[in-house]
Amino acid sequence: MNLFLKYVPSDRNWTMEEIRDKYFKAIIPVLVFSVFAMTFGTIGNCLVLYIFKFKYKQSNHRYFIICLAACDLTGSLIGIPFLIADMTLTYSYDAAVCKISRFLSHCFGLCSAFIIMIIVIERYQKICKANGKQISYNMARRLCYFSIIFCIFVSLSSAFLYGKNTVQTEIHNVTVFKCHYQDKYKDTFFPLMYNAFLVLWFIVGIITVCASYTQIVCTIRAQYAAQNIICQFTRENNYLVSSDDVSSRSSQLTRTRTIISNRKSDSAIKAFRLAKMLFIVAAVFLCSYIPYFAVSLVSITKTNFLRSLNPVETAAIAVCLKSFLLNYFANPIVYGLLDGAFSAECQNLIYRVMRRR
Repeated sequence: MNLFLKYVPSDRNWTMEEIRDKYFKAIIPVLVFSVFAMTFGTIGNCLVLYIFKFKYKQSNHRYFIICLAACDLTGSLIGIPFLIADMTLTYSYDAAVCKISRFLSHCFGLCSAFIIMIIVIERYQKICKANGKQISYNMARRLCYFSIIFCIFVSLSSAFLYGKNTVQTEIHNVTVFKCHYQDKYKDTFFPLMYNAFLVLWFIVGIITVCASYTQIVCTIRAQYAAQNIICQFTRENNYLVSSDDVSSRSSQLTRTRTIISNRKSDSAIKAFRLAKMLFIVAAVFLCSYIPYFAVSLVSITKTNFLRSLNPVETAAIAVCLKSFLLNYFANPIVYGLLDGAFSAECQNLIYRVMRRR
């Protein structure tokens, strides 16, 4: 965002008040996107928490979705306001706002990533290793608690690394301080190590999600095909039994097998739909960080890339750097589109609220 100074003419002296005023006008698109994410993230995640908490039966995936919604809701109510404050105070450096905003954004992002990874592992165990040891409900809760504690501990590193970063501008007699790696850490390996950890975790997440859900889809399709064969064989058996007039007990047994086979087929379909929904949740999370990492990578490999942008392009780049805010409101949309029960409950809730008015 401090690249905005490249578009301030350097042929005369500028006061910081004038620079802040121009800067604020330049970041309006980012602020609008942030407020949008905060508003819809709060509303959507409140709906998710209420419906999955009180309208769904207890299960592992229900608990994971509740944890994700709790992280996103907290981020919408606390994380985004601090992020907005950090952006508006870019040229009026505030140490507390800087450190808290970086800690919160990193903490919520890591928490969501870890919970999504647990979801992937749990779905893989349940579908591909159905006869093996499964993750119990209590174990799922403990894993979520551990993930949150671990992410808080890791994110504390950002609170120490980020702080006052001095920037010498091309404008005469203007030196600004931005919220970035502190001056004392500029020439050390700490920022590189921290960024390497984040990038490595992102790469591991992509590989794990793609590999696991590929195996899940193949397993579900194989199970569904096998159930179709069994169902067809049972129907043929039922025809032979009735034509030969064997005992009614055998006929009843055949019908029972048919019902069980149909139930297993329905179970496979439900498992596929649930896996599809949770895969899209993971995919949206990972894709939301691609613009951020892409811009960061290009800016590192091409030092003059950001300097060559015009003000409109810089505003677009600034929005890309905040693309991770998509996570705060995307999940409720995914549930509404792919979970018919959730969508129906949302409609009923809205209808009841409107009737009271």
